[in-house]
Amino acid sequence: MCELLTGNQGSVNSIPVPDLYSSHEEADSRIALHCMYASQQPTTERVIVRSPDSDVFLLLLSFSDAISRPLIFDTGSGNNRRQLNITDLAATISKRLRDAIIGLHAFTDCDSTSCFAGKGKLKALKMLQGDQDHQDTFSRIGTLETISGQDMQVIETFVCQLYGKPSHTSQI
Repeated sequence: MCELLTGNQGSVNSIPVPDLYSSHEEADSRIALHCMYASQQPTTERVIVRSPDSDVFLLLLSFSDAISRPLIFDTGSGNNRRQLNITDLAATISKRLRDAIIGLHAFTDCDSTSCFAGKGKLKALKMLQGDQDHQDTFSRIGTLETISGQDMQVIETFVCQLYGKPSHTSQI
């Protein structure tokens, strides 16, 4: 259960927020839901998320269209701390790529699936960025009940390329 905490003259008030109830267990994507809610509040000027997690960054980038206020990602520590304007960054990449990021996140390394051994998210993201077929396929992951044979072949090719196999390889 999520609650809105407010302070007034030394006391703290707690109000349940039904719009934030979710059965989704992964905290990374729940952060995006909270950002959407916060951006709809009349007193919100901008939404700031403080996190060291690159998954949170990618999900915020993917969901940026649904967040109606400027969205800032505050990350790092000490001299390496920085604030990234997600709203501005999202405007520099295609909608197709932003839509594909969430599918890539679910496929490669969200907290509820296993990561590909020795392969980081950055390599997978760069591969996604450079291939429109991959973007189209990953944007469909999670929106359909089943994956088509054609999409499965694109995913197999993606995995082969992730491990350095030629681009025409689609069988492991």
